[in-house]
Amino acid sequence: MQVRFLRSRAGAIPRNFLLMTLRGIKSRLFQPWIVMVTLLVAVVHVDAWLQSSIRGLEIHLSGLFPEASRFSGRTGVPAHIKVFAGDDDNEHLIGFVGSTVDVEPLERGYEGPIEMLVGMDTSGTLRGIRLISHREPYGYFSIELPEFAAQFVGKSVLDRFRVGEDVDGVTTATITVSSATRVIRKTARRVVRAHLADPENE
Repeated sequence: MQVRFLRSRAGAIPRNFLLMTLRGIKSRLFQPWIVMVTLLVAVVHVDAWLQSSIRGLEIHLSGLFPEASRFSGRTGVPAHIKVFAGDDDNEHLIGFVGSTVDVEPLERGYEGPIEMLVGMDTSGTLRGIRLISHREPYGYFSIELPEFAAQFVGKSVLDRFRVGEDVDGVTTATITVSSATRVIRKTARRVVRAHLADPENE
């Protein structure tokens, strides 16, 4: 193959090398556009993932916040769902929902994690809880009972959440009830603490 040379002060420059260099410069000029397109695609995918992250939970979320107009996907640290009310011109944040397995994944009951949704308003008052899944052998007559969930409605995140004090227990399911109560308290407090520390809320 014949290689043509161009003359310069430094000597002969291979023509093919010069063309490759110029093409590299040209391609770099298009890099900002490539980055912008990539970011746009990423945003679309992230938004789709956020919405899919609450798929299947809508009925539980609406039960905790029937007045809500919109639920965000899981967001923030720890991961939680933001709850909004109002129309597009007057939309405002009214609360949060945290999943116990997202916020406190290491908390265990008798047979494993107890997955619940914990809803609270922006003042730190619990709107309620929803039991999603568990493997507790005595769960059917303890944490599955409507009375267990009902006693948390209206509680403050500053309450003690102590079984036998401000939370009713079941003698034969002490481990299950204690673990469920503890993870509800931890989830509620961590999510509210993250909200108070968020600069956007100042």
